[in-house]
Amino acid sequence: MRNWTALWILLGVTCLAACRTVPADPPPPVANVEVALVPPPPGATRMQLEASQAFVFPLLVESELPVYPPDLLALRLAPQTLCVEVDIDADGVVGDVRPREGVQCPGTGPHRARFAALLEESVRRWRFDPALVCRTSDGRASPDACAEPDSIDTPVALRLSYAVVFSQEDGQPVVELASGAGGGRSR
Repeated sequence: MRNWTALWILLGVTCLAACRTVPADPPPPVANVEVALVPPPPGATRMQLEASQAFVFPLLVESELPVYPPDLLALRLAPQTLCVEVDIDADGVVGDVRPREGVQCPGTGPHRARFAALLEESVRRWRFDPALVCRTSDGRASPDACAEPDSIDTPVALRLSYAVVFSQEDGQPVVELASGAGGGRSR
């Protein structure tokens, strides 16, 4: 009986030693990039529609997001907000990308130029289903001209402004398109 007691004690000690946890290393810094539409700047030309027309917003179908520079992660920078104005032609192709300044776009800091270059490079590869102006064929007023059976749909060029926030958080790397901008999520 004594041997059994010693065996159980030995097994218990062995189990406790095997279950000992090792302190986990702190998680590595993680990058996050969010994109959202921002209102046009003051004084921007706005499309005027007639009662017989409706507008279909362009759908972002290819949206490679900029990558947070891996070598800057260890610096744990404060969030960097940058804005761009994007010209989208009637085929949904990005024509021009320009930085935009303003209250909603306070990006500053020693690494701003690097973030801006990454942002511009990515946005130039974006593709859209084009914006459309729909109108009724006879010019009659309609609450939704695009839903009319005789709708005439015309692709149009336009300019949109996007705000992009480069930030970091604990956990796994996440790059996502913020709500309102269309798109998806990648890891």
